Amino acid sequence: MRLSISHETTYHYDDQVRSSIQYLRLTPHDSERQQVLSWQLTLPRPVRAQIDPFGNILHVLSLEEPHEAIIIGARGQVEIDETREAEHESQSALPFLRVTRLTEPDEAIRSFAAKECRKRTDRTALIDLMQALNQHMTYTQGATEVDTSAAQAFAGRSGVCQDHTHAFLA
Repeated sequence: MRLSISHETTYHYDDQVRSSIQYLRLTPHDSERQQVLSWQLTLPRPVRAQIDPFGNILHVLSLEEPHEAIIIGARGQVEIDETREAEHESQSALPFLRVTRLTEPDEAIRSFAAKECRKRTDRTALIDLMQALNQHMTYTQGATEVDTSAAQAFAGRSGVCQDHTHAFLA
């Protein structure tokens, strides 16, 4: 399966900031299961790729001049061989299954997930769930706080990136 990916993140600051550092892990890598056909980052200035301790491709964007916004783009194509097991699938998922205070599901989230996944356990069920959550919850800055739980954000039908992620994990 060939995936075409286009991603843009924009940071807006209320006031001009003097400097900022962003650690960007937006570049996929080749593996037995996936081949990166093309990939390009669009950044305010050139940066060099590094490999972090976990094997991820890392770019560190450091801006030392005053700015009020940063626009970061990533675009490319990746070919996935669905007949091969992903590297992480052969490892135990147990460490990632721990529920936290922020990701604990309530009955509303459980019912929503059951309806959207319809007892399927494949990747398409996760994609459907992700898209349904995106429709259910709007991205709204200031709607939540750093300690807002998935259940609270889901009930309020809005939040920022972390709230969408917590609801998906719940």
